[in-house]
Order: sequence, then C-alpha cells, then structure tokens
Amino acid sequence: MDTPDTPSRPARPISPEDEISRLRKQLAAVQADHDRLAFILDSIPDHISYVARDLTYRVCNQRYEAEQGVNRDALVGKHVTEFVGEAGFDKLRPHVERALKGELVTYDNRMDYRYMKEQDVQVQYAPHRAEDGTVLGFSVYVRNITAQRRAEEMLRRQAQHDPLTDLPNRILFDDRLKQVIARANRAGKQFAVLFIDLDEFKQVNDALGHEAGDQVLRDVAQNLRQTIRRSDTLARIGGDEFVLLAEEFDHADQVKTLAEKMVEAISNLPSPALQAMKVGASIGIALYPDHGEDARTLLVRADEAMYEAKQHGKGRCFFHGTYPG
Repeated sequence: MDTPDTPSRPARPISPEDEISRLRKQLAAVQADHDRLAFILDSIPDHISYVARDLTYRVCNQRYEAEQGVNRDALVGKHVTEFVGEAGFDKLRPHVERALKGELVTYDNRMDYRYMKEQDVQVQYAPHRAEDGTVLGFSVYVRNITAQRRAEEMLRRQAQHDPLTDLPNRILFDDRLKQVIARANRAGKQFAVLFIDLDEFKQVNDALGHEAGDQVLRDVAQNLRQTIRRSDTLARIGGDEFVLLAEEFDHADQVKTLAEKMVEAISNLPSPALQAMKVGASIGIALYPDHGEDARTLLVRADEAMYEAKQHGKGRCFFHGTYPG
C-alpha cells in the first residue's frame, strides 16, 4: 500500500489500439441497438415512417415495400409528394400542417395497397420536438381498418335489416319515418305510409310449410322492390306485414296508383314456391298530415285502413277514413 510519502504511480497511457478497440465496442453496441429497432419496426404489420420538417422521408419500415411495392431505401430522402403525388398531398396538407405545429393528428382515409384497392385506413401523425420545443418532424402510423369497418357495417346492417328479405326492419323504418316527418314539417310537404298485409298467406304456410312461406316472402319483397320508386322506403315489420314510406308525390291519386300496382304485383307473383296457390295483398294508406302528424298515429291509421280493405273483400287498397259504406 502506498503511504502519503510514496508518490502515486502514473496512469498507463491508453494506446491507439485500446482506443480503437473501445470505439469498435461502442459502434457494435450502437449497431446492435439499431438492428433491434429496425427489427421491431419491420415486425409491425402497419406502415410506419418518419418525415422530417422538410417533408422528406428519413425512415420507412418494411411494410412500405411489401404493401406498396416501393423500394424503401430509395424512398428515404425523397419528398412526400414523390410517394403520394401532388393531388394526394393536397388532401394531406391540412393534417401535415397541424403536425408541424406540434399537434397529435389522427384521421381516417382511403388508400390503395399493392394487392388491395380502396382500403380504409386510420392515420396518426405524432410530432417530434427538440428540447427547445421546435418540431423537427413527425412519425407516421398507418393502420388498415378495412376489416373492422366491414364488420361494423355488417353488424349495423344486421341490426337494421330483416334477415329473411334484407329489407329495412321496424327499427330502421321508424328512424326514417321520423326523419321524413321532420323534413315534411319544415318544407310543408305531404307523404304517405302504406301498410301492406298478404292475403291467404297462412294457407301457404299450412299447406306448403314454412320453408315455402319464407321463399314467398322473399319473392314478394323482390317483386315490390321492382314496383316502387327509388325514393320510397319498403320495410318488413314482421310476419307477412310490410310498410312503405312514399315521398315526393303531388296528389293522393299518385299514391293510390302506386298501391294498386303493388296489389297487382303481389297477386301476379311469379313464385315457384307457391305451386298452384295464390296470394294477394290488402293495403291501407295514411297521409301526412291529413291522417296524423306523428309516426305512431300514421302507422295505426294505415293499419286500420288495411283491415278495412280486408273486410271489404281483400286485394284492394283504402285510404284511412274513406271506406265504402
């Protein structure tokens, strides 16, 4: 052990070889970290890139190459417009400007992939700030949400459409009826609700079975679709009951003509499932605002008119309150 009176030994000078070895180890550690980060980025099944403030790509993960067919190494250093085009960038510009101001930006878009066109995507730009708060650039994260959107749309459609005929169900019809009432009230216009019930349908089920009955309902729905106007909404609200929401007419006679065409279309239904049997239809009509100003009243009045039509011989259409004596 050195004593206070013993001079300390001078440190051994670091040789150039030692310094080179130390630097090589540091570089190897940096390279290993870089390789790990690159591996992580390339393992993510979404588009990830980094765009500098001058709007040039600095990093792109492997997804750009796999999904877009572009060489990512060639993309690095290129301006964003060289990838998305001038017109494409014009659509992105407001989002890019917000990111460069320091905002976290998220929006939905559509883009073409290499083998899949018109894909729904969710895009996020996250600003990269220096210590002094200056925005140096932003990361880009693009996630394909097409399958999710289609699943959501399918669930929404199943909740609002009849599974047998694919017509709107009672829930969707009620919603549209309320919207039409609001529009008609603002514009001072009229519209009609037609309640349609099949005649002799029970006999079809009893004689031919429910499978044949289901096919007849599908055929009725298809036939009525071809009879009504594009502006009309046809729905199945249960059993053999259908309702029609008819807008854009000038006179009640136009509604009556449409109802008579529907009666004729059902009475001449070309359905092989019927075999030798026949079905018909009775239709009740309620006009807004003459017969009611709310959804429930209009449906009740149309239903009442339909029962009057059945009691007076079936296969016909009546307006509410105008039944023959």
